[in-house]
Amino acid sequence: MAHGRRRGRPGLGGCRGSLTQGFLVGEVVRRITGRSVGEFFAAEVAGPLGADFHIGLGAEDDPRVALTVPPPGRDEDYAAGAGHSDATHAGVAVLRVRDGNSLAWRRAQIPAASGFGNARSVALVQSLLACGGTVGGARVLSPQGCARAREVQFDGVDRILGMPSRYGLGYGLFGSSLGWGGWGGALVWVDPDERMAIAYVTNQMREPASDNRAVELVMAAQERIKGLRG
Repeated sequence: MAHGRRRGRPGLGGCRGSLTQGFLVGEVVRRITGRSVGEFFAAEVAGPLGADFHIGLGAEDDPRVALTVPPPGRDEDYAAGAGHSDATHAGVAVLRVRDGNSLAWRRAQIPAASGFGNARSVALVQSLLACGGTVGGARVLSPQGCARAREVQFDGVDRILGMPSRYGLGYGLFGSSLGWGGWGGALVWVDPDERMAIAYVTNQMREPASDNRAVELVMAAQERIKGLRG
């Protein structure tokens, strides 16, 4: 989440920053540990969990990459930004499909955007927040650290999305749950009360306004939990 400006004075508005927070946190990690964010994540998070998720993808994994497919009727110049289906809004970080499919993008370590993995690996990493920081016997976060992710950092109208939003530390807040959607239709949803993490990823993009695939998956999971309770 990046703070916006109004009449030259900082701190009076807010909006989701697609890339900003990742770079800020990544630099803090580098200065403290001496490692890039990709190296740190591999050693301290993905490694202990056994998660097949990478920030900065090596050439040996290129054959496993599913190239992103633009929405029907669009080509590889299609670009989607936060709250917009085209790269027409000044100040919104956008990425063309051809950029996301490039080798340069795979090798880059862009903390908030260039992670590579499947739905299983995304859910495994995010399950840390659902399970108090420990998964499969590996403690990566403290319960207090997990709780901090749900502390409200912003509550108001997002000036890019144009809608009321609540943000924690790196996540959108939705009642007692947290999560966010990703480029092309991906989504992660974490429900600590149910100790549940849901991840949806896809390489077939759709226009944001007509893409309900991930939301329907979350709703189905929640209904199933209610059904199990009788």
